[in-house]
Amino acid sequence: MIKLTNKATAPVPSILQTKGKIATEALVKRYENGEKEFTGKDFDSSIYGHKDVKDALINLQGGKCCFCESKITHISYGDVEHFRPKAGWVQDEEELIKPGYYWLAYDWNNLLLSCQLCNQRHKKNQFPLLHSFSRALSHHDNLLSEEPVFIHPANDEPENFITFKENIPVSIDRNLRGKNTIARLGLDREPLNEQRLSRLNMVRDIYDLAKGYPETDQKQNAKWVILKYLDSSQLDSTEYASMLRSFFRDNPIDF
Repeated sequence: MIKLTNKATAPVPSILQTKGKIATEALVKRYENGEKEFTGKDFDSSIYGHKDVKDALINLQGGKCCFCESKITHISYGDVEHFRPKAGWVQDEEELIKPGYYWLAYDWNNLLLSCQLCNQRHKKNQFPLLHSFSRALSHHDNLLSEEPVFIHPANDEPENFITFKENIPVSIDRNLRGKNTIARLGLDREPLNEQRLSRLNMVRDIYDLAKGYPETDQKQNAKWVILKYLDSSQLDSTEYASMLRSFFRDNPIDF
């Protein structure tokens, strides 16, 4: 996971500011009238999942899942994921608690692009807080009082919490947020680890060649290639950029 550095300053898709605002006001009014049991049918996916919203997220995230960093647009449509669940939430392993964050269903800061596995199999309606008593239970409450367990790719700096040992994500100094984000979002699931390993092995093989060659043209050619991988790892659009950055921090090109 890497920080989505441009999300906060990106233009908010107009449909969220027009139809999204109207839909939010309607939900707030229903809540004020006593409705609490919102379901998925109460939220308009044609607004938060509109092509303009999804295209903006795809562009900002380089076509990658906001959590696992896998490229998804060439094999999947991807999901517009609600960081704070819209209909109901789960702190630990209890039944779904309602209402959810209904007033954020069309909020730009709450929307991210996720792969189906991260969203539908792992995150689902989970949204644990470090201190559950601070949860915002309605639009009247202050979100700033919350301390989410999950790392927000746009609001937090994920690389302060998660690093890699080879291809395996680990929490830095065993911090709780990194540990739980990895475990509960399935960021260390085996097929994902294998996919990252195939990318890492390719980079590591070139690195070892460049480092091991004597001072010849072959060494310079290999070093030129590994430098290209280093430069690529600094691009937010590069698949598994956080893993590659971790590799180059541990293996500097000082030869």
